[in-house]
Amino acid sequence: MQLVVVRVDEIGLKNKNKIFFMKKLAENIRKKLNKQYSFEISNNRIYIISDSEEINKKELGNLIKVFGIHSYSIVEKTDLELESIKKKVHEITKNALKTNNYKTFKVFVNRAYKSFPINSQELAPLLGEFILDNFPYLKVDLKHPELKVEIDIRRDGAYIFTDRFDGPSGLPVGVSSNGTVLLSGGIDSPVASILMMRRGMVLNAVNFYSPPFTGPKSLNKILRISSIISEYSPNNFYLYIIPLTKIQFLFKDLAEKRYSVILQRRSMLRIANKISEITGTKVLVSGESLGQVASQTVENLLTISDASKKEILRPLIGFTKNETIELSKKYGLYDTSILPYEDSCSIFLPPQPATKANVNKITLIEDSTPEISKLEKEALNESKKFEINNGSIREITDFKN
Repeated sequence: MQLVVVRVDEIGLKNKNKIFFMKKLAENIRKKLNKQYSFEISNNRIYIISDSEEINKKELGNLIKVFGIHSYSIVEKTDLELESIKKKVHEITKNALKTNNYKTFKVFVNRAYKSFPINSQELAPLLGEFILDNFPYLKVDLKHPELKVEIDIRRDGAYIFTDRFDGPSGLPVGVSSNGTVLLSGGIDSPVASILMMRRGMVLNAVNFYSPPFTGPKSLNKILRISSIISEYSPNNFYLYIIPLTKIQFLFKDLAEKRYSVILQRRSMLRIANKISEITGTKVLVSGESLGQVASQTVENLLTISDASKKEILRPLIGFTKNETIELSKKYGLYDTSILPYEDSCSIFLPPQPATKANVNKITLIEDSTPEISKLEKEALNESKKFEINNGSIREITDFKN
């Protein structure tokens, strides 16, 4: 019998809540596969059982984007009889040698079911000798084997396989509440989105654009970035795009031009707060990293954060740019993030931006500019809304959660 075994790591450390995490992971896996599979949960493993004789290996590739999975294998299950195990080991080894010119091998045995009469130290060399008898051109290599034949002895049977495919680990999306990410077209905030999803959070996103200074190519870029992010979510991913041009012109013409970026980002936060309230998310998420640009000094971050009623999570706050770039490449975001199309953050930058803004000074400027509130409401009303599911994009008319 052929099936897939999914292993977890961090979830295995949970105590009384483990079954909640395991069920959520199984649910997320189900959404990434078609309906021909059934699922069984046993301790730290999820077994995916196919209704057909052959497992769709190409479809299983989707598991690399399901957070919570440590690794998975396509396995053959047989009963706990030595001859049955030998027969299956012979079959699996033969099939592996058909597609790969292996020269060396090693047998790994995990005897989780201690009542099985042969312990792992005895069973591994016994099966190794059996493989040598049937495939004499193979050699044992205990340190760097090309072919790994693994036997997992469980109460309900022996699971035999040759490959382990890495998953993305983390926690299943949906176990850690929800948030709204301020998503730009750059490198940082898309990575921040992935990292929070990897911690089990459901996200929607707010992006700010500046028509006509940011054109259709910039819009297509943020839609593509959102599409990539959506592939890591088992749920619909909602993107809300807000026109910021009028607000930027307002701050651009102020006498205190050096504060324009701070004022602009505070305005973004107030709009993001409103969307978070409408869609019922608990926190905001930002891609800011301490000291990376002028607006990301401690003083400026505190001044900007003051405009938010919601807690702001900054998963990249201590990351270097190169570390973030590596993650961007790992999750398939980098090539899109570096496309040379401007976003709102790069429009109307002052020549000498303030690096240590004082919140009292900023609130005085805002109090003397009453039209800010009106323009923020207008921007929210003129927003574009998109529903993205596993890379498929659809424009919608209402805010959804």
